[in-house]
Amino acid sequence: MTHRLLSILSIIMLFMSLSTGAPARAEPAAPITDWADLVPKGLYDFFPEEMATSLWVDPEFQKKIADAERKIRPEINNQPILLPGYMVPLVYEGNEVTEFLLVPSAGQCIHVPPPPVNQTIFVALKKPTRMRTYGEPVIVEGQILTTGEITDYAETGYRINASAIQDFNFDVWEKISDPHTN
Repeated sequence: MTHRLLSILSIIMLFMSLSTGAPARAEPAAPITDWADLVPKGLYDFFPEEMATSLWVDPEFQKKIADAERKIRPEINNQPILLPGYMVPLVYEGNEVTEFLLVPSAGQCIHVPPPPVNQTIFVALKKPTRMRTYGEPVIVEGQILTTGEITDYAETGYRINASAIQDFNFDVWEKISDPHTN
């Protein structure tokens, strides 16, 4: 009787494992495609609705702004990123770049003050890419890390281990940044 009971239990367990199937796979995270996604929500909630000119020169208010610009979103660490921006070359030989800063607007980092820490990304490449001028936007694809870098030009809040760099154009950007068109 015991042998028969074990056989029945084995068959029941076999059917149960077949009916539940393999565990569902988690969908890969959609890439970060917007600079605003790098800024914590509510970061500038301390700004009053009506700004008095005197507030802009208030040292305490300026400190709040500076502190806010240093805040990043640690929860996005290791997520995929696909982000357009502008290259500020850091390590290069001839026309080949292996490290650069990615900033959201042309000409940032060539003036003072540099962009906010949460809007400046250090990009490291395994193999060099062609250097772009400050007017030639690029699209960087890779994985974002919430460990920044301090360079001669700026401090960054994020780093991207880039898997691809391509020249920006609106047709390419629409196609790759909208998950519904792929």
